[in-house]
Amino acid sequence: MSSCSKHHQESNIWGRSYGRGFFDVVPIFLLLVLAVISEVRDIASHMFSSWTKVALMCRLLKQTTSQHSLPKNKWIGLLLRRRCKLMRYWDEKMGQCLVLGLQPGTTPLVFLWRLLRLPDQKTKVKVPEAVKVSIIHELRRSKNGCLSDGTSSLRRSQAGDNLLWACNNKDTSDTILTWHIATSILEVRYPNRHDQEHVSPLTCNSDDKIVATHLSRYCAYLVTWYPELLPDNDAWSKSLYEDITREVEPALTSHIASAAMSTPLAEYEQLVDHLLCANTKHEVLKNGARLGKELAELIEDEETAWKLLASFWSEMILYVAPSDNLKGHSEAIARGGELITLLWALLTHAGIVCRPGEDRCPDAAGATTTV
Repeated sequence: MSSCSKHHQESNIWGRSYGRGFFDVVPIFLLLVLAVISEVRDIASHMFSSWTKVALMCRLLKQTTSQHSLPKNKWIGLLLRRRCKLMRYWDEKMGQCLVLGLQPGTTPLVFLWRLLRLPDQKTKVKVPEAVKVSIIHELRRSKNGCLSDGTSSLRRSQAGDNLLWACNNKDTSDTILTWHIATSILEVRYPNRHDQEHVSPLTCNSDDKIVATHLSRYCAYLVTWYPELLPDNDAWSKSLYEDITREVEPALTSHIASAAMSTPLAEYEQLVDHLLCANTKHEVLKNGARLGKELAELIEDEETAWKLLASFWSEMILYVAPSDNLKGHSEAIARGGELITLLWALLTHAGIVCRPGEDRCPDAAGATTTV
């Protein structure tokens, strides 16, 4: 009897020990599994990353064709075609933001949204091929990697010298919003007219107009949503945008009420008058209206005006791209990427890490722009 009791006690002790051991081992085992999964994820992300593919392509191009075996080529082709679903890739889209919001096709709902001062919605569009071509073209035109804030494009134009005053702002955000407002005014002056016959192809959409409008709205989008990716203080840039949108609302309200059924010329003149009225106090808003008026009147040829703006905005997006804010760009990459982040990486690889005149900027002559 005592032996049975002793055996029973030993069984209970062993059972309790086994239970405690089991619950001690399970967390350790799960921790090891999670560590292995994390390592596998990191390895897969690295293997299928864009950087690995670029490095692999560079290595392959350095080798002769005879060194590539058929099985090896198949494995390389498979690797290049694969994308890691664990990673967020840039979808080749660019954000768009409008300070005035007066382009043709704007619905009453959008006007109501703006008049109620609700937060601007994020709008993204596919990056047009013309935008990519224009940016690379301007990068190749830069001398020894010396980036321009748009003044180089103005000096190449006959009427551009008269517009240089609009680039004399101390802060980049001021310049961006001034030229953005002017570009929006020019869109009102030369709207797209798909529904009319005997209209030149340019009036519908030229490559220069596409480049100018898309980059203008993208730069305004950066000021609005991601000012940390721009050279100026991000809090100041955001407050600047908020001040301008707050002051532009009365002018927009007056313009909307008087612009119904107007011709493009009459609508443009009314808009400029409303923005330049005595009630408008913000300097950036007034400068934007003045610049838009000069663009429309000094450059009577629509094609020339859009060509100048396309070149200006291509220079501007390259000018603001260099940055030492690694945290801001890493967060942008985590969101799926931004056009300006890709340009930042491109310029960094070309040896362009800052803007002319900055203290941290080395001699620009050492940079190369073989793009």
